[in-house]
Amino acid sequence: MRGHRDLAWSSIAGVVCALVAALVPWEIVRIVAALPLTLFLPGYAIVAVAFGSSEPALPKRLTLSVGVSLMALVLGTLVLNVFPFGIRTASWAVLLAVVVVGACRGAALRRGRLQPGQERRSPLAGFRPSWGAVAMVAAAVVIAAAALVLAQKPLPAKNAEGFTALWMLPTDSKEDAVRVGVVSSEQDPASYRLTVRVGRKSQSHYRVELDPGEERSFEVEVPRPPGSRRHVVASLYRENKPQHLYRRVTSWLPRQTTFP
Repeated sequence: MRGHRDLAWSSIAGVVCALVAALVPWEIVRIVAALPLTLFLPGYAIVAVAFGSSEPALPKRLTLSVGVSLMALVLGTLVLNVFPFGIRTASWAVLLAVVVVGACRGAALRRGRLQPGQERRSPLAGFRPSWGAVAMVAAAVVIAAAALVLAQKPLPAKNAEGFTALWMLPTDSKEDAVRVGVVSSEQDPASYRLTVRVGRKSQSHYRVELDPGEERSFEVEVPRPPGSRRHVVASLYRENKPQHLYRRVTSWLPRQTTFP
């Protein structure tokens, strides 16, 4: 990229922003680094490699850079979703940095090699933006930063109603056992009483305390005499309403086969 100062600085900025966005623990610093990495640098590099030496005027180039950057984000989602590591902050940062550096390298090849001591004219040379244009760009940056901050911050949902799920499955390790689980999708921590009844007499009781999004499961022994089926019933009660049945699941375990 010798002589193409804008491409060299774009590559350096892409790598630095990716490292900061992926590794720095302070959220506000990561957001500031993510803004150019997601909204400008990939589009600028792709526009540069697409047009080569016949690049459009600066206002059009800036508009295209933002639009193409957004398109790169959408397509990047499809690419990252294919791989096992999925869509994460680090994978996003690495992908966008690779796009910026690769496109800048391709743009330098398309523009051609400059002679020693020769330097490409800066794209900002001769450009005198109006105060209105500066205000619009500043407003766009503020809106984009606010959107990223709001996207990272969970907002309270006062009128949302949570729920809790109860499930029961056979175990893989034991034939005479079932696994009963409770999954909380409530808005606040909650306490429950879980009762698992096998047949008419055998019962197991568990006290379950769950935070929102938490899950607990229990393995329950189900002894069975040969040639009979056992009925398993799991019942869930809220601790603040111990007499009111909240959830129930039932299952019939198959007969145990005996051989002479």
